[in-house]
Amino acid sequence: MGERITFAVAAAAALISAGLVITLKSAFRAAVSLIVTLISVAVLFLIQSAQFVAAIQVIVYAGAIVVLFLFVIAYLGERRVEETVDPLGRMHVFGWLTALGLGGFAALAIANSRLPGLRDDPRKVGNIGGPEAIGQTFLNHQLVAFEATSLVLLVAAVGAVVLAKRAGGAGVGR
Repeated sequence: MGERITFAVAAAAALISAGLVITLKSAFRAAVSLIVTLISVAVLFLIQSAQFVAAIQVIVYAGAIVVLFLFVIAYLGERRVEETVDPLGRMHVFGWLTALGLGGFAALAIANSRLPGLRDDPRKVGNIGGPEAIGQTFLNHQLVAFEATSLVLLVAAVGAVVLAKRAGGAGVGR
């Protein structure tokens, strides 16, 4: 029972904070809401026994990526939003009504579905998110795709250095 309560709280926090990310006008507050979203998703991974994926979620996304966002926001400073008249301002009511209607249809579809685990205890899954399972998947099934991706990233990094060197050296006369 506690697992379901934790899931409900984490899922609600993820949905609400994700909504705040796209609706808040302050970039800093939106980035903080993004941190809450990413940590909530990490909790959802923990509930599914994917500890490694949850740790990567917190370290890479909530840690490194959002810190980079906050650094850029602090570097550029807050920009004032110019208040303009929205020509479609009257249509917001129809948008909200449509969203509520679609949400109602989605709730009805989920309530009437026969999804496993919806009305009974969910089935136990194997070790899908642990370090051993991820390592085995990389080495046994996804090795070519993993190496191809690393090669593409290496080419992109070398290309970025070459382009930056060319752009910086154009005015100097190299």
